[in-house]
Amino acid sequence: MARNQIKEDVITEENNKQKSRVITLIFLVIIALYLIVTVVFSFIALPNTKLNGRDISFTSKDEALRKPSEPFAITIIGRDDRKASLDLREVDYSASIPESASIDQNPFKWPLAFFNIASDDFKFDYNIKYDEKKLDENLKSQAILTNVKDPENAKLKYENGAFKIIPEVMGNRIDYKKLSKKIKDAIYSHEEEIVLKDDDYINPTVKDNSKELAALLKDGKTIEDMKIGFNFNGFDINLKGEELIDMFDTDKGSFELNHDKLTAYVEKIAEKTDTYGKDRTFNATGIGKITVNPGVYGFILDVPATVDEVYKLVKTRKSGNVEPVYERTGFRREADGTDLGNTYVEVDLSRQYMWFYLDGEVVLETSIVSGLPNTTVWATNVGVGSIQSKETNQTLRGESFDGSNYETPVKYWMPIGWDGEGFHDAPWRWSFGGGIYFSDGSHGCINMPPAMAAKLFELAPHGTPVVVYESSTNYSPKMSY
Repeated sequence: MARNQIKEDVITEENNKQKSRVITLIFLVIIALYLIVTVVFSFIALPNTKLNGRDISFTSKDEALRKPSEPFAITIIGRDDRKASLDLREVDYSASIPESASIDQNPFKWPLAFFNIASDDFKFDYNIKYDEKKLDENLKSQAILTNVKDPENAKLKYENGAFKIIPEVMGNRIDYKKLSKKIKDAIYSHEEEIVLKDDDYINPTVKDNSKELAALLKDGKTIEDMKIGFNFNGFDINLKGEELIDMFDTDKGSFELNHDKLTAYVEKIAEKTDTYGKDRTFNATGIGKITVNPGVYGFILDVPATVDEVYKLVKTRKSGNVEPVYERTGFRREADGTDLGNTYVEVDLSRQYMWFYLDGEVVLETSIVSGLPNTTVWATNVGVGSIQSKETNQTLRGESFDGSNYETPVKYWMPIGWDGEGFHDAPWRWSFGGGIYFSDGSHGCINMPPAMAAKLFELAPHGTPVVVYESSTNYSPKMSY
């Protein structure tokens, strides 16, 4: 038993010695490898080492210091597979290394560097030179900066009777200031490739998912359904659909009426509906259709005031009718859009006769005496006027035929225009009509028998149209308007 025990102890001791030798050998190998790697990292940069922001890990220290002094090319990669290459030799690049520059690292800490426990970022002020003018010219000539597509904001488009959102276009126009800075930074840090990001471009400011555009679309849908009517008797005028949509601008992010466009639209309405200043076709008693001078009668649309009414309605975002605002009005607008209707006073200077039609029926007719013909001052003017007022017991004043002034009292006075002419009674006359006016005409007014003047005064409403014409003669000037 003792002999076997001794033998086992000897074997155990021998095994322990062998294990010890293996461990020692492994330790020595590790030390050797550590020292070898340490020697290697005496000449190359440790992991996680940067030089002026450029990663030089595992790079020869001498080569890393020397590399910036050599011209190199910078590749620029942008959107839409567009690229550019800038050869720094073309911009007279040069770089000198500071004499004091060195990459001093403790090579023994390489294990820490491997696991990013230790890192170095060396910064040296290289004396880098290049021709900035040539750099600028070179950059601007690069294909990546030419034939570019500009960005476009997402927007609303009215098409086929409805609004829809048109997505934005990113385009590929580079922000030149940002690119220029990136190039200069790359020259300094010896970066050979620049990958442009979205921030380096001039981008749309409105995207198709913006809340503002969604709100604009909602408002546009409301406007799509709007219909603006204009209450002109005899005219069917409606502003709706694409014609209405075209009146709006959205430059400020909301639907705003374009004042100039709307004004132009209302001006066209005025051209179509205004009767003032236009010749008229008139059905003369016993004669038929004739053309009469515009005179001082008719409708004139107040364009700015009517535009304001449209604004008020549009602001409600509801359909409705706009009541036209007039600068001047006639007696009434008829169903066919005309303004004479069937209530009017008709005066034929050639026949020296007048008729008063009330609702299409002659309720008064009489011979008259008009102004002295063939004179520029006294002849009665032709055209369309209206009974602008009805006054009693007035004194008419003016210059007589011989140059003296006259004062004539009348019981009934009804002016019809702006020339001082009108209907009035003439009790001093014994007869009317015929050719009296050639030798004993008035000063331009239409003289009536007193009883007829009284009846016209009683029956003719204020504003009644007055049509004055010559059916067979041509002695009178046109009524001013």
